[in-house]
Amino acid sequence: MIKLINLLKEITGFSNWKIPSSSQLKQEFKIEQEMKGNEFWEDEEAFLNAVKNGKIVTVTPSEDQDIDYRSGTESYEELLGLIKSYRSYPEFRNEKTLQSIYDGFKNNSPMDLPIIIEDDNGYRRIFSGNTRMDIAFQLGINPKVLLIKGDL
Repeated sequence: MIKLINLLKEITGFSNWKIPSSSQLKQEFKIEQEMKGNEFWEDEEAFLNAVKNGKIVTVTPSEDQDIDYRSGTESYEELLGLIKSYRSYPEFRNEKTLQSIYDGFKNNSPMDLPIIIEDDNGYRRIFSGNTRMDIAFQLGINPKVLLIKGDL
C-alpha cells in the first residue's frame, strides 16, 4: 500500500501550494523592497493589494528561462553553495533549512507559493521563493507561483 501511495505522489506531483500568510508577505516586502532598495510598489499596502489581485499560475522550465533573477540551480550542492553566499547564512538559511524544503516537497507538506512580479509589458522577475522554485524543478515539479503586477 505504501509503495502505491508513493507511486501516486510521483505521478501526481506536489500539490500543496498555499498563499503566504499576511505576516510572511509583510516580511517579504520588508526584505525584498525596503531593505534591498527596490521600488516595485509605492508602499506595503500597494504590495498587499497586488497580492490580493494576483493569480496563481504554473511555471514550466521553458517559461522559467524568461524570469529574471532566477538562480536555476540544478542540484542540492549547487543550491547550498548559493545560499552560503547569502547574508542570512547560516543563522536563517543553512543545510537543515534547505533539507526541510526538499523534505516538504517529498512529503507534500504545505509550501508557500513563490511570488513573481510581472510588469505591464510582460517582463517577469522573481520576488520571493527562488529556492522553492529551484527545488521544485530539481524534483521534476512545475511550480505554481503567485503572479502579481508591479513596476519593474
